[in-house]
Amino acid sequence: MSAGSGEENDNLRSDLEELECHFTWGLTVQDADLNFLEAKFRDVVSLPEDSLPQEINLKGRTYNHLAYVKHLQGCNQEALGYLRKAVEENADNAMSCIVTYGNLAWVHHLMGDDREAETYLRRLKEINESFPTPPPAALHREVFGEKAWSLLRFSKNHYQDAKECFYEALQREPDDKEWNTGYAFSLFRLDGWRSRSGKPILFSKLETVKQLERALQLDPDNGVIIVYLARVFQYNGEKKETWDHMIKALEVSPNNLSVVLRVGTFLRKVEKYDRALDALNTMLTIAPDSARLHNEISKNYRGKAISGNELPDDQKLIRRCIFYKEETLRLNPSYFYPQLELAMRYAEVKEVERADRMFKEMFARPDLKPADRQALHRMYGDFQKYHMHSISTAVTHYMEGMRLQNISTDWKVCHERLLKIKESAETSMRTEIEEFLSVQLTTGATH
Repeated sequence: MSAGSGEENDNLRSDLEELECHFTWGLTVQDADLNFLEAKFRDVVSLPEDSLPQEINLKGRTYNHLAYVKHLQGCNQEALGYLRKAVEENADNAMSCIVTYGNLAWVHHLMGDDREAETYLRRLKEINESFPTPPPAALHREVFGEKAWSLLRFSKNHYQDAKECFYEALQREPDDKEWNTGYAFSLFRLDGWRSRSGKPILFSKLETVKQLERALQLDPDNGVIIVYLARVFQYNGEKKETWDHMIKALEVSPNNLSVVLRVGTFLRKVEKYDRALDALNTMLTIAPDSARLHNEISKNYRGKAISGNELPDDQKLIRRCIFYKEETLRLNPSYFYPQLELAMRYAEVKEVERADRMFKEMFARPDLKPADRQALHRMYGDFQKYHMHSISTAVTHYMEGMRLQNISTDWKVCHERLLKIKESAETSMRTEIEEFLSVQLTTGATH
């Protein structure tokens, strides 16, 4: 370890701030669900090379992003391990190492090893001298691409920034496949976010559709683009076109984890569970360590078990669901929502003490984000209502969920649950619920 004078430290910090890497792109811990990002990125780096796009070094970029997530989680030693893997992935392309070396300089500095940080700064200087940025670009293509995709992948708060990056790149290279795809994805996610925020959007009227079609023209075998076009049809209520595009995406990209997960989710929601499970289980032979894949398989088994009922009536299927949910958490123990769902599944097979213990362990966690705590109150309320038959305790937790304000879809579910309990003939809490809702709905909770 090393520590220089105050002036040297200031100079080093100034040099670090000028780098183009995850530490200087404004990606903050408050912006994202780090546990979900970790699961997503770990999935990508576990995939075999032949199931990843060959045009860009997706695995190298993902190691970089995964390292940054680990840093935000306070695990700088793990971050270093992932950055070293990123270097290995980029060994044959010096310019692909620019972001990685920047991240390494930052992590070493934050760990108190300024000598090693300066080593990476010197390497970056050598690269920039050997490969000067071609005018009029401000950044090397590899750096610009990694920045744009990182902004898009990190959280909805950076969709606009990602869109502007891809748009800028398109002004220089209007026919480039990567830039057209990135710009299309940015537009789609921005529009989807606005739609989910309660602002109805007719997607067919938007630039998004034309850009997705343009991207598909340049990259006809990109199943994710086809899935996004399917989602456009879905938003517009065009069921046949939605189905046709989802199935086409699966045919075009049967080994693409992102495509299989998205199509599997769609098939589950239209109750085509067996077809979804066929695709998901085939993908499982390629990506056996994917936490998200195990999680989606689990959800499909529960969908089959419910079969239109409020509670499942097939214990064998719920046991299958539990197996895959447990595998999900073995592969990624910090994955929060599957923990909630697993507690509920235990309750559904009459293991209520085990379920209650899991819920109480989650309530004791000090690091829960407000949206996670809201989901916890909502699901614990469901547990109390449906499995412990304690309406009063359920009401308490639905109210606690609503007090956290309208920060997720669980706020609306808590509201609906309270309305249903209030309207039931047997409840003795009608007045209390009415008064609570009156206050909540007049203090800005819906905004």
